[in-house]
Amino acid sequence: MRLGDALEVLIDHRGKTPKKLGGDWTTTGHRVVSALNIKGSRVDGNDHHYISGEMYRRWMKIPLRKGDVLLTSEAPTGEVAFISDDVDWAVGQRVFALRGNPNLLDGRYLYYALRGGQLRDDMMSRTSGTTVQGIRQAELVKVGIELPPLTEQRRIASMLGALDDKIDANRRLVETGEQLLRAKVQLAVDTSSGDSGILADYCDLVKATVKAEDITHSTNYVGFEHMPRGSVFLHDWTTSEGLGSHKASFERGDVLFGRLRPYFKKVGIAPVGGVCSTDILVIRPKNPRDLGLITCIAASDALINSLAASSTGTRMPRAAWADVASWPVPRLTESELKALDKNVTPLIDRLESVTLESRRLAALRDSLIPELLSGRVRVSVKEVVDSSNVVEGTPVLDPREDTSVADE
Repeated sequence: MRLGDALEVLIDHRGKTPKKLGGDWTTTGHRVVSALNIKGSRVDGNDHHYISGEMYRRWMKIPLRKGDVLLTSEAPTGEVAFISDDVDWAVGQRVFALRGNPNLLDGRYLYYALRGGQLRDDMMSRTSGTTVQGIRQAELVKVGIELPPLTEQRRIASMLGALDDKIDANRRLVETGEQLLRAKVQLAVDTSSGDSGILADYCDLVKATVKAEDITHSTNYVGFEHMPRGSVFLHDWTTSEGLGSHKASFERGDVLFGRLRPYFKKVGIAPVGGVCSTDILVIRPKNPRDLGLITCIAASDALINSLAASSTGTRMPRAAWADVASWPVPRLTESELKALDKNVTPLIDRLESVTLESRRLAALRDSLIPELLSGRVRVSVKEVVDSSNVVEGTPVLDPREDTSVADE
């Protein structure tokens, strides 16, 4: 049936602002979720706007609740997030909030249907716009959705959810491990008996570029948009098919530093070799042993904040390699460097492995979505969980069984 006929609630606050309701934004209160906050199928932790309690009651006459689905209408279209708990957020511009009719449509099933398969194809075909593509409510409600019985919807959602639960557990493990990694490096720097030095004592800027015509389609490509904010473990890249300009070349184990708008904190370890945007500095350790030190210093808040203050350009500020290279770092002694290497390199390898596992699990999930929704494939939750435990021969980490990071 049409999606609109299967919904109990559809919230669309297109054009709504506090000023139009006689108020203004506040610095505390109820968080307003906009399209900028919905990335990677979840609502991120970046807060942009708040409204007061009084404004919230006027704004959200129908509050969000557990089981609702958020969908971005434009810039970009089609990002989706599932509300797994009751929240007191306000729905901002360019975001739809959808609630299925409880007798027809399960919320988590709707969440996956919006992410892949026939429904998503239909939705994306209805986008319009010249400068920015988007979908309007009048078109969204016309999108067709397959509605098997609720028991079947919940079974499908449970199978896909088992994979997402593992991915989310891995994400939390990486976040905890990265905090530990940064703490280990900071302790080594703070307690070093070495002389004063700079970051360039440990690494060099790689200036190798590749012409567009010399890049094969199978070459890995990391764009600025692929780099996560605030995490040094990269999990997203694509092939180079369709690239039309020169790119920078990098190798596995290099440090990629997003110099465009440095306050985005896009710094990470390259898990593969390939090419990247020229807005990404390629930093190569002089000794691979020092990768952890270089990465954590380059991604430190102190350096990033300094670069944000000194970067050139008004609308699109860019950091300069000279400022990164000259950042003060003590010259750790040889024994200190060896001890740090022994302390952090196994942790980096472990967290990188977890990150790559999640990437493979996400690929498995995305391939299953259209097959399960169409009914072409039917598997049990146990089969999905068992198959996800060994993906390309690598066991998936379960924080309940692997406590090495948490214990340390």
